[in-house]
Amino acid sequence: MKNLIFICSILIILFETGNVLSDNNIFNVNNVEISKEISTNKEKLANQAFKKGFKELINRLLLEEDYKKVSTTNLNQIKRLISYYQIKSKEKEENQSISFNIFFDKDKIHNFFYQKNILYSDIVNTDMIIFPLLINDKKFFIYTKNYFYENWNKESSKDLIQYTLPTENIESIEKIKQNRENIYKMNIEDFFKEYNSENKAFVAININQDVAKVFLNIKTAGKKLNKNLLITNPNLNQEQFNNTIILEIKNVIRDLIKSQNLIDVRIPSFLNAEIRLNNKSNLVEFNNRLKKIDLIDNFYVQELNKDYVLVKIKYLGKINKIIDRLKDQNIDLNMRQGQWHLNII
Repeated sequence: MKNLIFICSILIILFETGNVLSDNNIFNVNNVEISKEISTNKEKLANQAFKKGFKELINRLLLEEDYKKVSTTNLNQIKRLISYYQIKSKEKEENQSISFNIFFDKDKIHNFFYQKNILYSDIVNTDMIIFPLLINDKKFFIYTKNYFYENWNKESSKDLIQYTLPTENIESIEKIKQNRENIYKMNIEDFFKEYNSENKAFVAININQDVAKVFLNIKTAGKKLNKNLLITNPNLNQEQFNNTIILEIKNVIRDLIKSQNLIDVRIPSFLNAEIRLNNKSNLVEFNNRLKKIDLIDNFYVQELNKDYVLVKIKYLGKINKIIDRLKDQNIDLNMRQGQWHLNII
């Protein structure tokens, strides 16, 4: 009798919460600031926030070419993609702005991308270790007088990728000197061997008058990628031109990382896994944590008894991403004897 009650309790939990799991974190756009100078009408301010929030969302999720395809989406269509919004703070006379949090509906966004034949990227809180080398008039500026090393994160508050520059050390200087004649083939694994970041980039920036030749040597998602850029100066002073170079490089890096993390909403995947049941709260906690993972759509119960539950999980993206997202929620997923096992830590 106790076992029957236990199983029934679990079933209620599963059926009540198993349909829609995600809290849509990557589809939320927070702190959208709108100036009250635009209008005193709340509806007009909200409409401005919707348009701005939508552009922030697609800028974060899409490759540049796809962003351009949908950046002109009209307001009425944008509104249909929104679940709800919040006014984060009341209007304050001193800042003359109002802040919105906008929550886009995951299923509607997926359908929107599906109809447009667009893939999106799920990169969130991505870190990269990067070293920008300045070459000018055949002279190498490694740390000292290297504008790019000194100013790379000067305006980084809105960067999708958080950059870390290595601290100055003699070993790095020697490696650059040793590879001076073949700098474009720098072994970045060796150069950044003290850093564990999954994303690494060595950037050589060769400036000759009003032209910058940039070579990117990147490793991301386990792949090595190279990219050449040619950036010309549109009548800017040197500091403005340098900042333009940084911005262009960051845009290219962002697209390269996105390209290795694309999700096709047309092709979901399924994972069959076993969850061992130790107590009633085990499955409750599992549900609560799974709701926070955007890539997981829902799950289905395949078999249930007093010891374990077999579930089928519907998800988007690659399995290694799901494993990482589960780890973020302290859920361990591993394969044993041909069967996936989930363990709540």
